[in-house]
Amino acid sequence: AAGPPAPALCRSPLCVGPRLRGSAGPGEHGHARSGGAPHRMVDVDTSNFASVLSQLRSLVPESDFIAIDMEFSGLEEAPCSGPECFSPSPKPAQKKRDDLSPDEDLQQRYDRLRAATGFLVLQVGVCPFSWDDESSTFAAYPYNFYIFPKADRGQDRRFLCQTRCINFLTENKFDFNRLFHSGIPYMNHDQQATAGEAPANPATEAVLAKMREEVVAFLADTSMASVVLQPMNPFHRKLTYEDLASTFQHAVTTDRATVGGEVCIKVSRTNHWHEMGRDKRSIMQTVEARVLEAARKEMQASVGFRHVIDLLTESGKPIVGHNMLLDLVMLYAHFWGEPPQLLADFERGLHEKLPVIIDTKYLISSAPALSRHFCNGSRLDWVHKACQASPFTRPAVRLAQNHERYEKGQHLHEAGYDAYITGHCLLRLGHYLMMEAQEKPMQSPLPKNTTGLTPRMRDGTHLRPYAPLFKRLRKFANRLLILGSKTGFICLESDDEQEESDTEEK
Repeated sequence: AAGPPAPALCRSPLCVGPRLRGSAGPGEHGHARSGGAPHRMVDVDTSNFASVLSQLRSLVPESDFIAIDMEFSGLEEAPCSGPECFSPSPKPAQKKRDDLSPDEDLQQRYDRLRAATGFLVLQVGVCPFSWDDESSTFAAYPYNFYIFPKADRGQDRRFLCQTRCINFLTENKFDFNRLFHSGIPYMNHDQQATAGEAPANPATEAVLAKMREEVVAFLADTSMASVVLQPMNPFHRKLTYEDLASTFQHAVTTDRATVGGEVCIKVSRTNHWHEMGRDKRSIMQTVEARVLEAARKEMQASVGFRHVIDLLTESGKPIVGHNMLLDLVMLYAHFWGEPPQLLADFERGLHEKLPVIIDTKYLISSAPALSRHFCNGSRLDWVHKACQASPFTRPAVRLAQNHERYEKGQHLHEAGYDAYITGHCLLRLGHYLMMEAQEKPMQSPLPKNTTGLTPRMRDGTHLRPYAPLFKRLRKFANRLLILGSKTGFICLESDDEQEESDTEEK
């Protein structure tokens, strides 16, 4: 029999479709929708990055929004240290701030942020939030990533740091041993393209190519039971052992041999050698394919954490942060490419990649109903503390099962924790604004559910609270606070988009 008509889907990027009451949400009860292992709140490094990335691939597409935070090796432009600092030619005089137009003031501030991208991103917090029908709460899934670039194919980043920032991180128990030992590598798209074009060490490649030809010829000659490779130095011998294990896996075994007092590698065939081919040509084709595949996997490993950023970009989900302009400039530089010189070009490029961004510090400063509650300041920890008491006690927000480490005690300035409390604050602040405006998400004679956000529909379905809440926040989206500037913020939207936003608000 035909059921009741399905409620209309919201097509705005700020909302998602309805979900049947009782249907499984992403990771409800701490489990993946696929029925796999539970999503665990973990400090993520190279040892568990692959499994966490897999978890995020299921969580992010079905989340309502993602909160982020970052920690850096420095914040402010380093003093000049290059040859240009000692040039006798005078530098052009800069205008005094009072003489700058609002646009010139913003550009100058952006220039300073661009100059700070020489510092490294050391830690990234990523926290998807998803509505859970069964418990009528928003569930948070925080992850705390340690990241550190890898020297590979011409990519050898300088580790520039600012003493004050390193001291600050140390005081907040940042684990530098873990960062340097097992930080997840990363590179932006520009660096990946350069690394893909850069050849490996020519001398090393020549040694490996010669070795592969010897082994291929040996395998093609069935009259030989083994072959002793040409002598080589210890470093090349180590690389040869590794290459034999990957390129000729299951086809050969290795042993140590001494010829004329020189240590060599003895290669013997196994019963599975024919899986690589029956003649020299087919075996060499297999070798070449495996070498290319190994290079591809190595490149993917070097891209590392950028896979997470690519996932967020492709999802189109709202990205939430607190006072996040520097985070976004650093995100652009370290995961996409060189930030444009002009602020207008940066705004356009950022908006194309992340169509919906909400800065909770801007939200507080620009909404009078909120700013009056934060006269003493809107530092993240202060805002979070305020959001635990009246009038900011709804909606209900919980850490998903197996993600509860942040329930006990504060972990301020740990990126995963800061991302979690940022998203938590957004929900509480947005709900307060919606209730303050006395807006009703939809008309219904039935009582509201426990979140205070949306009523239950007659056909037994819920509209996810995310949709009406973010509709209320729509006019605050894509505006980033710039403290002390003449305009106070930058807007990422075009004039047409702003007009559309104002129309929706009315």
